[in-house]
Amino acid sequence: MNGLTQIFQSPLRLIKVLRIISVAAVVLLAVRSFTSHASKWTRINSLPKVAYATLLLPDQNTNRSESDSDAYFLSARLLNYQLQHDDYTRTTRSIPFLVLVTRDVSSWKVDQLAREGATVVVVERFDVAWIEPGRERWRDVMIKLRLFELVDYERILFLDADTFLFKPMDGIFDDPAAQNRNTLQTATIESDEGPLPETYIFATTAEVMHTTHSYPPVPMSYFNAGFFLMSPSLNLYTYYTSLFKLPGRFDTTYPEQNLLNYAHRQEGNMPWARLSYSWNIVLPHPNDVKQGVASVHAKLWTPGTELQPIEEELQQRWLAKKQEMEKVFEE
Repeated sequence: MNGLTQIFQSPLRLIKVLRIISVAAVVLLAVRSFTSHASKWTRINSLPKVAYATLLLPDQNTNRSESDSDAYFLSARLLNYQLQHDDYTRTTRSIPFLVLVTRDVSSWKVDQLAREGATVVVVERFDVAWIEPGRERWRDVMIKLRLFELVDYERILFLDADTFLFKPMDGIFDDPAAQNRNTLQTATIESDEGPLPETYIFATTAEVMHTTHSYPPVPMSYFNAGFFLMSPSLNLYTYYTSLFKLPGRFDTTYPEQNLLNYAHRQEGNMPWARLSYSWNIVLPHPNDVKQGVASVHAKLWTPGTELQPIEEELQQRWLAKKQEMEKVFEE
């Protein structure tokens, strides 16, 4: 009589064998589960540390009634909702959304943004008394340069608060234009400017001048600083701020925009890289959405102006998403 026959003829032995098999099966499942989770953890932690970011300044509209909301605060909340919570556009890589604020932004706004999932970063203003912005509310937009101090992140996509999403944005970090580039040595380096870094990342899309345009729009050499992907760098930050001391080096009508366009001019040593228009368009038209653009940069809560109108269709998309957000956060 062989051993297997003896086991089946002995109930006690059979029970022991079955128990051993059960324990072995549980151990095997546990090992597989741990291995799977460990592999997933390794993959997640091996990904570059990236972030989305925007800037929120105090509301300067003194004509606004107490019951009226700050449109930029509301728009920042909506952008946070789309990036962090909306099933259609949210990150699938757990990418954080940074909101840069100054110390005089109302504490209740800061608290609400944090409750809703944003990462609030308090930053200091620059001394910009010397600039002459086209509008007074643009005086503090130089604060965007504080992004370059956030060296815990490898890359950051900055989006103005009045950006609206139609598709997820995570793939932009894989765009060829969003990769590291060597600083050139071909253009004259001005002796009164700070030194350039050896490498840099600065990618964006070209400016669009009117809501009526072809798709894709005709590319320009000038970009809008409401949407750009960069790599934080203290060397680059030092270079930017060295330009503060050089009046006339760039036009301060659009302060940070013209500084960045000068620093990353196409004929310079750090030319900006072109992201596809499929990622973002300023002054959008409904046709841009039909063509598949992922995000647009415009105040969709307004009808726009006579020269730069915003189509009703886009206004309604913004309103519907705002109502969706409010319903989700009220639950």
